[in-house]
Amino acid sequence: MGSPDKQSKQDLLDRLATSVIAGVDDLMGMGECLNVLDELESVGVDDKEKAEIDKLRKLLNRLILEESPDPDRDWQEVQQAIRNLCEGTATMPTESEIPLDSDEQKQPVEETPSADEQPGGEVVAESSVEEDEAVQEPEYMPVEDPELFKDFLDEAREHLGSIELNMISLEQNPEDKEVINAVFRPFHSIKGVAGFLNLTDIHELSHDVENLLDGARSGEFPVTEAIIDIVLQAVDILKEQLDLLEDGLSKGEIQYKGDPRVRQFLKYIRNFDPTKGHPPVTVPKVGEILVEKGIVEEDHVDKAAEEAKKEGLKIGEKLVKEGAVQPQDVTLAIREQKKLKETATSIRVDTQKLDNLVDMIGELVIAQSMVLQNPEVQKIRDQKFQKDIVQLRRITGELQRISTSLRMVPIKSTFQKMIRLVRDLSRKSGKEVVLKMYGEETEIDRNMVDQIYEPLVHMIRNAVDHGIEPPEERVKAGKPPQGTIVLSAEQKSGNIVIDIRDDGRGLNAEKIRQKAIERGLITPDEELDERTIYELIFRPGFSTKEEVTDVSGRGVGMDVVKKCVEELRGKIEVESTPGQGSHFQLKLPLTMAIIDGMIIRVGEERYVVPTVSLKESVRPAEEDYCTVQGRGEMINVRGSLMPLVRLHELFDVKPKYTNPWDALLLVVSEDGRNYCLLADEIIGRQEVVIKSLGSLMKNVQGISGGAILGDGKVALIIDVKGIVNFFEGKNK
Repeated sequence: MGSPDKQSKQDLLDRLATSVIAGVDDLMGMGECLNVLDELESVGVDDKEKAEIDKLRKLLNRLILEESPDPDRDWQEVQQAIRNLCEGTATMPTESEIPLDSDEQKQPVEETPSADEQPGGEVVAESSVEEDEAVQEPEYMPVEDPELFKDFLDEAREHLGSIELNMISLEQNPEDKEVINAVFRPFHSIKGVAGFLNLTDIHELSHDVENLLDGARSGEFPVTEAIIDIVLQAVDILKEQLDLLEDGLSKGEIQYKGDPRVRQFLKYIRNFDPTKGHPPVTVPKVGEILVEKGIVEEDHVDKAAEEAKKEGLKIGEKLVKEGAVQPQDVTLAIREQKKLKETATSIRVDTQKLDNLVDMIGELVIAQSMVLQNPEVQKIRDQKFQKDIVQLRRITGELQRISTSLRMVPIKSTFQKMIRLVRDLSRKSGKEVVLKMYGEETEIDRNMVDQIYEPLVHMIRNAVDHGIEPPEERVKAGKPPQGTIVLSAEQKSGNIVIDIRDDGRGLNAEKIRQKAIERGLITPDEELDERTIYELIFRPGFSTKEEVTDVSGRGVGMDVVKKCVEELRGKIEVESTPGQGSHFQLKLPLTMAIIDGMIIRVGEERYVVPTVSLKESVRPAEEDYCTVQGRGEMINVRGSLMPLVRLHELFDVKPKYTNPWDALLLVVSEDGRNYCLLADEIIGRQEVVIKSLGSLMKNVQGISGGAILGDGKVALIIDVKGIVNFFEGKNK
């Protein structure tokens, strides 16, 4: 037997060797490892072991505190240090406990079939929970047909992408059997091929999730949040498995069975009761977590808690001060508590309630403004009252900001749908196209997410079919054979800006002009600048495609894009460089409930001009005004002639000024052309809550809605497109 000390040291080394650390994110595993190292030092180690322990402790602390400059490299060193410490002991680390990243030769292990072979070659897993617990070591096999595995990787990733997209629909409509089937089928496909390829972990995980979904689609139990969480977590684990598989293919040997995380998750699924879901989440105290981990006794924590309260310390600080626990133990407990809090504090809210909340807070802001602008209130000079007013403004402003953010969701889900679209379009068109995405976390009003999908689809289609050239044409032009489409989103100047760029052939201005003449959209003698010519592609029925394909060419699309964007109170602009590509930019308001606008006065009336359409304001000189035969009144703004639109005539209002050089002009842009709106004065810029004018006035040309201003009076919101169309029609 050996001495007690030797035996104790041996036991600790065995514990270290058989402990499981799942990776750089496994804080609990690393914390347990640190505890073993402390105990190991207490029983005595030699200088070599002491140096290895110090190195290992330093690495683990660096990973736990997220101070590592290269976590992957440190993780490899952690594995090597554990192996060094355990060398020569009775129990060496197994590959499941310490995944090897080195090129060490591993002997492939033949799998003993534990499932019944079904007709068609599909393996149905029958392993029990006890068998799962017995599977400890990862098993590897050589790759004989890498192409077969590569095809599986592509298909499986496509299936997982499809599952993620359908899970969004399932979250919204958990009783929709079609959506459940759309999630079930990809898992079934992955399971079948994984079984054929003998990828046991992937096969069993897909099989168990498939069983869960099968119960839901057969009506045995409803689709709950807990089931949705399991499916999404399974997708994440399967993605990791596919990454491991791809890495193994490059080395000629793959791990097909025994991954610790897969085995742990399978155990969870098989113990999961779909009729009950997740148990309710309670957030334990730091002391309770430390007791549960066996780091400190419960009596000690209770006593320390009383003393900590008297001394004004936190329980963690008190326990560290007493030497009962290590700082890293408390750090791990706090992190675990934080994760549980995040889970426990998430709730679901009916969208109608959310909309009502936003509307009422908008009313509150308006009511506050009306009160504060009341002449009687403004006469009050009490200092405390003025401080209270400032506090009230701050609170209501913050309330409005928070309520608006509640309506916002990341645009990521919409962007991700474009990945599959580009893949399919590139195959159909015989072109090589890659999609790059940026700013997927940019948030957009949830009411706009679905509406922006169709415009993006049309523009991506056009980019692939019209923009990106075939590989041989690109090579001749000195470009790489693979074309690139960049889809990006960002918040800018109070708007959501979505950019779609491609590095294709660009727009052909002369070809667009000729097609427009052929279709009677313009006359041959019309002189148009390049930007205006580009705007012609948004006309209904316009297409430069010589033949109709599965992708485009029917003359529908870009007019739909513009209409959708305008319905969202946004605008679209286009730029292009021949031979280098095209750039389409969508500018949309942050939210459909609030508009950022410039308040102007025309006579006694006030109007709101959306800033998304506004370019600048100018006060012209008398010599800048002129009339042009057939074009009416014009204003020369820095060398460019712009039509003058007299708002007082359109709205039948008596103005303060009729001469443009006495009044103020607002330069707005529409259909690639600039117009000057004549107004008496600018009152200021303000965010206003949009109010509908009701069914009787919803079709008033040039007006898109109303807003209640601070003094309680209504200001009409100008529809710039409607104003321009009415003006052009009147002057024909």
